[in-house]
Amino acid sequence: MDQRLWKIAWIVMAAGTAIGLLFGIPYGLGFLAGCLVSVVSYKRNEIFWTGVLKTGTSKAGTGLLHFLGNYALMAGVLYAGIRFPQFLNIFTAALGMMLIKIASVIGALYGLARKE
Repeated sequence: MDQRLWKIAWIVMAAGTAIGLLFGIPYGLGFLAGCLVSVVSYKRNEIFWTGVLKTGTSKAGTGLLHFLGNYALMAGVLYAGIRFPQFLNIFTAALGMMLIKIASVIGALYGLARKE
């Protein structure tokens, strides 16, 4: 992602957390936790794939533990939402995990609007 998309992602994270907090603390904290997991997963993938491309080889099991780690991060936040609903809302956490996708779509729509 380029700098423009990261700026969009931080704005979406801040706005979503603020809007969530208007409805209640669990909604804002759930969205924030989901966003943070989204950013950590993205950075982990970026580092992993850069390493794979530098080595130039991969096997059938390449990245199995890496991807299990990413899924464990996501499952951990969702489990925290189930276990502690007074602190985290599971649905806003799931929405926050889509931060990178949301920022990419907004960035693409912004790019289309600027060309016209």
